[in-house]
Amino acid sequence: MMNIAFVVMDGYQQLMDAQREVLDEAQVLRREFARLDVELTAVRWRDPEVDWARFDAVLPKACWDYVERSGEFFAWLDRARDLGARLVNPVELLRWNSDKRYLLDLRRGGASVAPLAYVERGAHRDLQAALSSVGWGEIVIKPAISAGAYRTLRASSPDAEGVREHAETILRDSGLLIQPFFPEIPRDGELSLLFFGGAFSHGLVKVPVRGDFRTQTMFGATVTAKDPPPALLEQAAAVLDLLPGKAAYARVDGFVREGRLQIIEVELIEPYLYLEHGGPLAARRFCEAILTALR
Repeated sequence: MMNIAFVVMDGYQQLMDAQREVLDEAQVLRREFARLDVELTAVRWRDPEVDWARFDAVLPKACWDYVERSGEFFAWLDRARDLGARLVNPVELLRWNSDKRYLLDLRRGGASVAPLAYVERGAHRDLQAALSSVGWGEIVIKPAISAGAYRTLRASSPDAEGVREHAETILRDSGLLIQPFFPEIPRDGELSLLFFGGAFSHGLVKVPVRGDFRTQTMFGATVTAKDPPPALLEQAAAVLDLLPGKAAYARVDGFVREGRLQIIEVELIEPYLYLEHGGPLAARRFCEAILTALR
């Protein structure tokens, strides 16, 4: 029987027990993989005793704390690979996707990426120039290595009180993303489109609670299943062709402006899959995509 490591953060089970609004994906996928004669084992990525080479594949699906421990996480990725572990998605793709600098690569490749400015880690001397040059009113700033609205700040203008200080703090550990505030997100919601094995599985729209802009359920956002019209789906699928490698799973996030999907993120490391909104076969599609990638 094949054995796959479902890699989790410290405290994963406690988090699942406390957050009733999300699925315990480890539990759901364990049952589905078992039907395919595969054993799925939840393993902490920071556990020094784990022999990663004993698994047929390593799936870093719930290591959500990597944004706070990025150096340690990258070292773990390299160590697991050097021990002979087979990571899904591949290590090179995971590293590329860990820093939102990848959005610049996608934009150069022709993708319709939502407006952004990027400031390199440690480039404090360039920060004021970047803030002054964007020409936007209300802005959102966040670390380039981030997830779940980690250290994300919304401000009325680039020179609003606290913006520079917050940005300086981010730049000590990470690159910095500056974006205009996107009114489409609180008004219409953020689209998330799930692709397994390169094929579209399901879509959904996440609408922030009134007065907020964050689309995570932990902040009160509502989530509704919603498959996009063909034109938007085609735009999202085209983004996958720009990746520097083949992704067994991907989540494309964005919003619609003038009929085009504006890409906010393409998540290839640990995206929540919203299987509960994908119909009864969503988990099966994911598991089959992983097994196909391993073959």
